[in-house]
Amino acid sequence: MDANKLKLNENFIKYPIAHRGLHSAEVCENSLEAFRLAAEQGYPIELDVHLTRDGDLAVIHDSLLSRMTGKGGVVERLTAAELKNYRLRDGQKIPMLREVLKLIDGHVPILIELKFRRAFNEKQAVAVLEQLKDYPYKSMIALQSFHPKMVKYLKTHTCEFPVGYLSSFKLLKNHDFVNYLLKTLKLFRYMRADFISYDIAYLPNKYVSAKRRRGVQVLAWTVNTPEKEARAARTADNIIFENIVPNNPHRMNHV
Repeated sequence: MDANKLKLNENFIKYPIAHRGLHSAEVCENSLEAFRLAAEQGYPIELDVHLTRDGDLAVIHDSLLSRMTGKGGVVERLTAAELKNYRLRDGQKIPMLREVLKLIDGHVPILIELKFRRAFNEKQAVAVLEQLKDYPYKSMIALQSFHPKMVKYLKTHTCEFPVGYLSSFKLLKNHDFVNYLLKTLKLFRYMRADFISYDIAYLPNKYVSAKRRRGVQVLAWTVNTPEKEARAARTADNIIFENIVPNNPHRMNHV
């Protein structure tokens, strides 16, 4: 492999990764309680971050706040202070990345996906790297994004964290050629990505298999049935799961 490639910490590979934490009908995704429960049970966590209007990082999947809060608003148009007026559907506040880092404190790995509203935003990447600068457990952090420019930027500006490329077969409507480039990993060398996170609905495929044979680590998302878990065991190095209890009996020691 390329000398500049970074491997994921073995804990990202040995232990199934909880998609947006251990959420349920009672506990909202991407919430402090979902992350606490995952860490308590020894699972690494995957989470999503959006850049607020004042340059902070909110942990939430959607730019639009209505699905998770029942209240209109766009994360990128609000300040961190204004987001305090919103509550997730289970009553919890929307966490900020700093709060999650303080909560987890190195007990389990954190896989951070950098989300974007309409386009790559360099300020978001800068904010993530700045907030991680003083986190003492850097080997327990990995970054990923669907946006090739984001992956490329992160690989150019940090050598401390593995950076992964997220992909699937049908990412953009009415953009067949762009979808072809993304799903076939044609931009992988341009991005210099370290690992791949790929949609389990489209595994196995020859594009991912070729990279894996060359030593590129592969995570499969989102694994939410036993059938998908069995397929992922044959086609990926680990799973990002939700709504199942993974068959893998290995968990990190309880915190």
